[in-house]
Amino acid sequence: MTIVVGAQPFGDARGALELGANLARTLPERSGVFVLVVATVVPPRDDARGVDERLARAQDAARSWAAERASGMQVEFVTVPARSVARALVQVAVEADATALVLGSSPDGGLGHVVVGSTADYLLHSSRVPVALAPRGYRAAAVPGAGPLDVPVHRLTAAFGPGAAGEESVRWAAALTRSIDVGLRVASFGVRTPTMFPPEVGFDVEAEVSAQWRDQMLDAQRALGLGPDVETVAPVGTSWADAMDRLDWQPNELLIVGSSSAGALRAVFLGTRATKLVRHSPVPVLVVPRGTTPPS
Repeated sequence: MTIVVGAQPFGDARGALELGANLARTLPERSGVFVLVVATVVPPRDDARGVDERLARAQDAARSWAAERASGMQVEFVTVPARSVARALVQVAVEADATALVLGSSPDGGLGHVVVGSTADYLLHSSRVPVALAPRGYRAAAVPGAGPLDVPVHRLTAAFGPGAAGEESVRWAAALTRSIDVGLRVASFGVRTPTMFPPEVGFDVEAEVSAQWRDQMLDAQRALGLGPDVETVAPVGTSWADAMDRLDWQPNELLIVGSSSAGALRAVFLGTRATKLVRHSPVPVLVVPRGTTPPS
């Protein structure tokens, strides 16, 4: 298995590196060979004024991290000169036949949630491989007693919404959890905005409509026939962040999000609702293209 990590050339890449290693440990791999490709995209030489020293410092930090935290993995470092970071990373992922492409969050946002920068935004609408995003400041949790290549998670959460795309991503996640023997939670997130109901309607009607929506989502989740061990939840909040914060999140848990049916087959394309989930997630997100077969 090969995981490509897009490392910031002049910033802190540890969040992406930590998620990349955790993802490699989580996704099933029968060969027992785990390859982490740390790809740094830099400006072409004619544009690269004074970048060598800063790049060397960033790569030294990444190598130090790998020696400490990527035990049992084969770690490769590549530097790609290109003007488009996103396109260069896709090319590296395709050439490496990568299982996933991992990015950290943009530094232009708060800690603890996924912050989508321009590179991630492009990939979330075009990548041919699954894209994983780490929250800003992400650090993987140590699992007591676990070996260097043991699965570091106990549960995955799959986001579910109406339509074929939501069902496909849940079934992808269900197949993955069966392969690695961890729990699955299916979650539908609802937002009760201030403009959803006029003031004269009153709180009782608002609460009743929210309860009806929740019941409909839970019924739709159970209709997937995933089995009695699958947890089904449908939190409703006053915002996307509030709805997501109403759930408990386990250490190292991943949120699985599917691609919109409006996009190309086997390419990531996020719809409006999925984009909001990604941007407010307190845990790492793995976005799966339509038509992708889960690793087994």
